Amino acid sequence: MLTLSKNRPARGSFCHRCQVIRFFVICAVMLAIFALVADDRLHYLQAVTPMRAAIAIWIVGIAGFVVKLVLWRLDKRQAQARNPADDASGTSDDREQA
Repeated sequence: MLTLSKNRPARGSFCHRCQVIRFFVICAVMLAIFALVADDRLHYLQAVTPMRAAIAIWIVGIAGFVVKLVLWRLDKRQAQARNPADDASGTSDDREQA
């Protein structure tokens, strides 16, 4: 037994951790096959440098952050529009409930 957890996944569901591991292994195998097959034609990839890859990762990360921030703000505004009794801090007055 790999885990001491007594919870068993429901039939038909899948483990997200296992899927991430499978995806990583498949990508690694595909990269190895690509390196073996495309030996002479790799001069096209000279434009890909570690600095450019790092810049691309930063750009994707910042864009993802901005999108999530905008979606969070929109969701927060919609929640405030649905609950006008809440104040700016998001808590309601306890005296009204008593």
